[in-house]
Amino acid sequence: MAFRPVAVTTAALYRVVSGGSSVFVKVLRRPVFPGSLAELVGEFPWRDEAEFLLCAFELPPGMRRPEVLRVDDLGDRIGLWLEDVRCADVPWDLARFRRAALGLGRWAGRRFGGAPGRAMRLLYEGRLVREAFLRPDCPPLAGRVPALLERLEALPQAIGHGDACPQNLLVPEEDPESFVVIDVGWQCPFPVGADLGQLLVGLAQAGRMAVDDLPPVREEIIDAYLEGLRLEGRAVSREQVALGCDGSLALRSAFHSEPDLAEYLMGLGMVC
Repeated sequence: MAFRPVAVTTAALYRVVSGGSSVFVKVLRRPVFPGSLAELVGEFPWRDEAEFLLCAFELPPGMRRPEVLRVDDLGDRIGLWLEDVRCADVPWDLARFRRAALGLGRWAGRRFGGAPGRAMRLLYEGRLVREAFLRPDCPPLAGRVPALLERLEALPQAIGHGDACPQNLLVPEEDPESFVVIDVGWQCPFPVGADLGQLLVGLAQAGRMAVDDLPPVREEIIDAYLEGLRLEGRAVSREQVALGCDGSLALRSAFHSEPDLAEYLMGLGMVC
């Protein structure tokens, strides 16, 4: 299957068809980084997706993993043979965003706590986004990034999806009120609320949602995520969730998005 190679851990995607049925095959690989970056990155958590699919963690109501049919572990590559999820042709309306955020909040509540993971800081120190700070329209936010990182690391932390954009929360035909979670990323603690960032902008980054439509979605998903945390017995303030969402999103996406989206994200980052 054709795909845009964004994740450094994805080697290939296939749909294997036999006898009228099909399975989805994703090949993960151990990434290779050049020179000093390899030393900084260290052992990249490229196996996290496979380990998540096979672990015993119970996802919140309304969320499930795709069925795992087979795993081929070849050392520096892993072939994941998965259920080929048939997706419902439904819109991402405000109610669906809210359901997704509620589930992500409960997910974070079930894997709550721990010291900050290294993923957010690696984005900056590993120059994965820092090169973009040289753009002429970025210096005001770029200058705030070190302090913003410190504020994010001071927040309560939780292990969530890691890349919870709508494209990675499939809506299955057999139950369109639920989600099948795919492409789970870094399984280390992130600032509480961080998963909301990609949920908010995933469709806009793909050109499937207008930037002007983002603000009301942001308000709804912050409230729903907070409700999910409370259902799991976690006492976190709305301000903390908003900071985790906005700060993580600004750091992760503001410096390489299209101009109108970048302007919106930089605005979020500047008021964090």
